[in-house]
Amino acid sequence: MTATTRRSSPKPAASAAPLGFVRSLFLGKLDASLLLPYPRRPREEVEATDQVVAAVRDFARDRIDAAKIDKEAKIPREVLDGLRELGLFGMIVPEAYGGFGFSATSYCRVLETVSGICTSTAATIGAHQSIGLKALLLHGTDDQRKRFLPKLASGEWLAAFALTEPGAGSDAQAIATTADPTGDGGWRLRGSKVWITNGGIAGLFTVFAKTPDPEAPGKRKITCFVVPRDTPGVSIGKEEDKMGLKGSSTTAVFFEDAVVPDSHRVGEVGKGFRVAVEVLNNGRHGLSAGCLGLGRAALAEAREHARTRKQFDRPIGEFPLVEELLANAAADLHTIECGCYWVAGRIDEGSTDVALESAACKIFATEALWRIANDCLQVAGGSGFMREYAHERRVRDARVNLIFEGTNQILRLFLALQGLRGPGEELKAVGEALKHPVAEIGVLKEYAGTRVRRAFARRTLEGLPASMRAEAGLAVESALELASAAEAAIKRFGRGVMEQQLVLARLADAATHLFLMLTVISRAATLGPDLDRDPVARLSLRRLYRGLRAALDPSRGGDDSLLAEAGKMLR
Repeated sequence: MTATTRRSSPKPAASAAPLGFVRSLFLGKLDASLLLPYPRRPREEVEATDQVVAAVRDFARDRIDAAKIDKEAKIPREVLDGLRELGLFGMIVPEAYGGFGFSATSYCRVLETVSGICTSTAATIGAHQSIGLKALLLHGTDDQRKRFLPKLASGEWLAAFALTEPGAGSDAQAIATTADPTGDGGWRLRGSKVWITNGGIAGLFTVFAKTPDPEAPGKRKITCFVVPRDTPGVSIGKEEDKMGLKGSSTTAVFFEDAVVPDSHRVGEVGKGFRVAVEVLNNGRHGLSAGCLGLGRAALAEAREHARTRKQFDRPIGEFPLVEELLANAAADLHTIECGCYWVAGRIDEGSTDVALESAACKIFATEALWRIANDCLQVAGGSGFMREYAHERRVRDARVNLIFEGTNQILRLFLALQGLRGPGEELKAVGEALKHPVAEIGVLKEYAGTRVRRAFARRTLEGLPASMRAEAGLAVESALELASAAEAAIKRFGRGVMEQQLVLARLADAATHLFLMLTVISRAATLGPDLDRDPVARLSLRRLYRGLRAALDPSRGGDDSLLAEAGKMLR
């Protein structure tokens, strides 16, 4: 199976990268060419991925006991060896370095499958590839890739991403680990990292440390290194006792005068923060796929319980309040799927500007999964609370996703501030032009024209079937409202908008729900079935639209001062 899959797995397309779709929404622009068609993969790739998915399911049926892994807080060696044999540690590694060379879409499909079986196992695979070895793929030299990637693709070494420290979580710039030149072409690392997934089993760490800034004596900037586990001075802390994902390895990692040669530096000196950001931005769609797999497993078990459990002489699945829980879960899972695979497809087409789209998917998927796991446990009633069943484990496993790879609060700020750059630059240009209105009449005319075009924009999207025009019209109207809200925030707060976190969060939520609405529409228009024949997709759109309206509701701003007042009391 492995050899066949490797031969048939395609390489990502090399087409020109499209513009960022979410960025355009902040300007009130809704370009159908960026939305449609919904990405599709070649048949041979789909068939090759199906082979891997089937092999994973066959292997899991006989070898992976998720309940036992959770109870014993360890993935057995034979399971890890089996994953190595299947080639799952080299899915995204190019074939030239011993991997499958899978597309982002194929990787997500396999990760989704593993997550539905055992979340701890999926976390081990995901931490290894989505972030652990990704710096080498994105910024490594050919020599570095030849040296390290074959061992990582085969699973001889697992990779871990070592960024977080005791005093540096969301604020990565606050890391204290240092790397100083040794004088003979090497670097001496000192410091510690915490909560490192795969820490206890990794053979290679992607480490971020502060190095002297050659342009500013006395100051330091972040640089990225790869550090083998057997490097003298590297030591591993005890396994953490976690709420969920108990089978995955999570430890502290210590560097006590650990020396590596300059050939282990990834990227330029002082450019490590950009490396870290690109790694995280590039990997979040995989986390969404994991949420999809876990959520689908939870819903399948809840549906079975609802069919077989009777109360008042009827299956509980016939009661509307139980139907509501199941239907909302199905609708949210449809949303996650549409968003996740839209982003993966765009990456496969060559897009390099999907950071905001990936962030939107991560925010929605992780929060929706938290609801889904909780609601499916509710359907199971008292039995769902017992360790004998998988629901309580799924609830525990789901929770960390809201923290992983950037907390959702930080991602909301990132999404909104990046989205506001377009309107901000537009308004800045207008402000400068107003100082010299005659000389800059072209700028003013362009801005005036933009405002007029927004006011009289077509209230639909080209290229959609007639049955979807109502939904498309709502999306276009909402894009215009988002642009107006973004412009109003910049006009009101100016540069101070960066400190208006509640305002930014609402803009991010509006953009997230609007973007996902559009991916649901895109999928239905391209792949079908028609929305009229798909109640789950229609419910997905309605739930997203309600979330969008709530985010743009101007009355919510009235609570901001009260929240601040109450928050001060609680400090």
